[in-house]
Amino acid sequence: MAFPLQKNIDYIGVIEKIVFGGLGMLKWKSEECPDEFVVFIPGGFPGQKIRFRITKLKKNYAEGKIIGIFSPSPLEETSAYEPCPGCKYQPLSYTAQLQIKLGQVEEIFRKFPETEILPILASPEIFRYRNKMEFSCGYEKMWREDTPTGERIFHDEGFALGFHPEGNWATVHRVSDALIASEAVNTLRSIAEELMKNSGEAPWNPKIFTGFWRGVIFRESKKTGEIMMNFVVFSEKPKNFWKPILSVLQHSGFCISGILQTVHTGRSDAIVDPKTNILWGKDTITETLDGIEFEISPFSFFQTNTTGAEILYKSIQEMADLKGGETILDLFCGTGSIGIFLSRKAKKIIGIEMGEDAVSMAKKNAERNGIQHAEFFVGKVETILPELFANSQIPELDMVIIDPPRTGLHPKALEYIAKNIQTSKIIYISCNPPTLARDMAFLQENGWKTKKIKPVDMFPHTPHIECIAEIEKI
Repeated sequence: MAFPLQKNIDYIGVIEKIVFGGLGMLKWKSEECPDEFVVFIPGGFPGQKIRFRITKLKKNYAEGKIIGIFSPSPLEETSAYEPCPGCKYQPLSYTAQLQIKLGQVEEIFRKFPETEILPILASPEIFRYRNKMEFSCGYEKMWREDTPTGERIFHDEGFALGFHPEGNWATVHRVSDALIASEAVNTLRSIAEELMKNSGEAPWNPKIFTGFWRGVIFRESKKTGEIMMNFVVFSEKPKNFWKPILSVLQHSGFCISGILQTVHTGRSDAIVDPKTNILWGKDTITETLDGIEFEISPFSFFQTNTTGAEILYKSIQEMADLKGGETILDLFCGTGSIGIFLSRKAKKIIGIEMGEDAVSMAKKNAERNGIQHAEFFVGKVETILPELFANSQIPELDMVIIDPPRTGLHPKALEYIAKNIQTSKIIYISCNPPTLARDMAFLQENGWKTKKIKPVDMFPHTPHIECIAEIEKI
């Protein structure tokens, strides 16, 4: 097939839909090439008439960028908030966002015609819903000057605490009022930025790997109002350096329960094996879900939408249909939140998680809530699961709960679950529907059937969608 489009040439078209991941999609054809050719365009919304430029050409599709907009999408509405990087659906009405996400789920799972796709559950809050915000520190502008002698001079300008623009890991875009963060966190971000700027230390420069300030991570309890501030830095500083910063924050009028320092010496923003110490206060906050208290540490996993987590967990409980005598295996249990939530209607909970800190927190959370019939093990699921069964440390199961990372199940774990675990039901919670579909296909090949899928919108204004799948043994 001849390519109907050429790179770096402008064309006019109408966005047909948004595919999973947030890219607009249109189908292009011309008199010369009547076959439709798919073009993916960031920032494109259904019904939008645009001028676009081709940036990449592949065998079966192309990628482009918007050069101009002739008419907006009928789904767009005026936002009261400034644009927030990552919130790709921000210009769309929330009703339209839900319709788009449900359509994407239906399309992803259409190869499972026997699986019922249930109506999507909306988030109880669509603004100010996040209980965790990670702000990067850097420069608003960065550029390189090449001198006639071959010397490279790097320039930077504008201290900023905010987000990396999409596709640009070097600079930082300041957002004074992020629509998904609370008003308290937005104000404290602004205060922290000013304190950091006036500290005499430079922000991190990822091009030449120098600087001190790398970011600030906020964790906030939506029920108690507690806020934990974690300054991410390149090296430790003595107490005298932090004293004026702590003084301002302590007298800011906000419910700050702890101020921490995490040293991160890696080149990328990804923090591995963090070294964290307390500058003031404590290093945990307490969150409550449907009357159950959870202690959250600086880097432990907890659903970022508190009110959304409540409806997610209630949906899992409804799908589990517990009678009170079930033994449940909770894989990728994190700090134990799902298992502990279900423990009120189950006989026994057995959790597995690879992070020692998370398992320690899970045990504390169980004890905190008077849960004595929950047990937790440290290890990778694909490694420890066969060992526990071989040593008879897992009794007869009634159900398996699986809540893996975005990558889905490890092939060895998937195979072991599909072929060796004797249970009648699996509840699979996924934040990445394509990997859920992949794992469902393998389970189906090995005697399992997905009865239904419940989409839950945990991340308003973003392309992300959570799904709960009920999978039964045939």
